[in-house]
Amino acid sequence: MANFIRKIIRKFMVKKETIIKPIVVTVPQQELLLGKTALITGGAGGIGFAIAKELKKAGAEVFISGRNEQKLVVASSSLGCKYVVMDIGDIGATELKIEEMFRQHPIDILVNSAGMHGDDPFGKVTEKTYDSVMDVNVKALYFISQKIANLMIESNMGGHILNVCSASALKPSWTPYEISKRAVMGITEGMAHKLIKHSIVVNGIAPGPTLTPMLRTEENLNWPANPSGRMSMPEEIAALALFMVGPQGDGVVGDTFFITGGSGTIDKEK
Repeated sequence: MANFIRKIIRKFMVKKETIIKPIVVTVPQQELLLGKTALITGGAGGIGFAIAKELKKAGAEVFISGRNEQKLVVASSSLGCKYVVMDIGDIGATELKIEEMFRQHPIDILVNSAGMHGDDPFGKVTEKTYDSVMDVNVKALYFISQKIANLMIESNMGGHILNVCSASALKPSWTPYEISKRAVMGITEGMAHKLIKHSIVVNGIAPGPTLTPMLRTEENLNWPANPSGRMSMPEEIAALALFMVGPQGDGVVGDTFFITGGSGTIDKEK
């Protein structure tokens, strides 16, 4: 009987060398992105600034980019990071700037946060407004992502590309902005499909109404137009962004995560 029991125990024992280790090793948050370099377009303010701050806290070397050098100087000084002046409307010049930067600082993480709205009412949308929104929100995002992905592949390194989409992608698309954000969701899925074989993880996050510093007033602390009764905070968006570009987000591929308070999800009109 004793021999029988020993055989059963041996059968179900897991040998030390066969123990399966978790893919993600838990490390302190301030070390999650240690040794990584991140480029955040539109990082001088709003959601981009909050993401830059969160990635810096997690140990990454952070570069923010934009057209206005004065704003970049102020923002980078506040964040303790570096900046790159880029007019993403000029694709050729932007690609050259990225290539130059990549040679000195290989980019592990790209966050496409730059974006613009158009205020023209339906029926009066001008071609200029339409082209301006599409050039920044879609065309620039596409070519910046393509350039950095190609450099990652040439350098035989993996990485993360995170596109900042919007709850507006779920709404009836009558504005150039809403159309552009639907396009960003498609680009995210398509690039994820093509790049995952190179260990480049592409995803998106889609904020709803967000209380950026520009909108942060006593009157806006509560916002009844949103189903949740409040706007999201930039820090909430940044926390999700950190998850998506860190090792814990490696298993999420080609998805767009919404953080909207119900705007555009449970209520399509708000």
